[in-house]
Amino acid sequence: MSIHTEDVRFAGAKGDVIGGYLAVSLEREPVPGVVLIHEVFGLDAHIRGVARRFAEAGFCALAPDLYSREGVPGPQSTETDPDPIWELEAIRQAVCSFPDRRALGDIDGAAALLAARSEADGDRIAAVGFCMGGTLAFLSGCTSSRFAGVVEFYGRVLYPELSAAKPIQPLELALNLDCPLLAFFGELDEGIPSEDLDRMRTTLASAAKNFEIVCYPEARHGFFNDRRPNHDPQAAEDAWRRTLTFLREDL
Repeated sequence: MSIHTEDVRFAGAKGDVIGGYLAVSLEREPVPGVVLIHEVFGLDAHIRGVARRFAEAGFCALAPDLYSREGVPGPQSTETDPDPIWELEAIRQAVCSFPDRRALGDIDGAAALLAARSEADGDRIAAVGFCMGGTLAFLSGCTSSRFAGVVEFYGRVLYPELSAAKPIQPLELALNLDCPLLAFFGELDEGIPSEDLDRMRTTLASAAKNFEIVCYPEARHGFFNDRRPNHDPQAAEDAWRRTLTFLREDL
């Protein structure tokens, strides 16, 4: 399938102009849109590749650069070093200090841009995110009316502690979720204990939400990223298949 890619600029939170990477399926009819929310590593080679995979599967994908203002708070992906190594402490500090509310404004702006594109169907837009982006995808489904579906890959549903950057627990907003949710986790993910997932299931089920939670017994955090050490090919392939089926059937 033919696709088109380009770097774009659009209005994010408070009207700030931010960047993004657009990958478009060149179908004749408007196709479903995907706002693709990156991991802590930023809009790197991996996320750009995932955007192209979505386009090749028949979607219009936009990956906003949530670090547009201040830059990546760690080693930046470059052509010569597309997957730089981050220290664990740098990852922790970057995630903890990242402002959720601003990010949600940027993500909403990305959805607005997709809705305005002739290639995308503005009534069929999903939020798909990984790690930090997975949490933001879930929060977007709970706070924005622009999304018809959410796919969350191993995002925290409960933060270790709250702060000005993280003022509310994601799960506290679950009652506001107004679209179908598909969520993936690895049972060996040390940062997301099974107790948190049990609470997520109970909360969503008690509120009669449309959701599915998939846990892979041998998978660790970040299992979908084929450029990182925790990549699990079998789990990643199954999650990708489930994601495409979900987006095609539920959007």
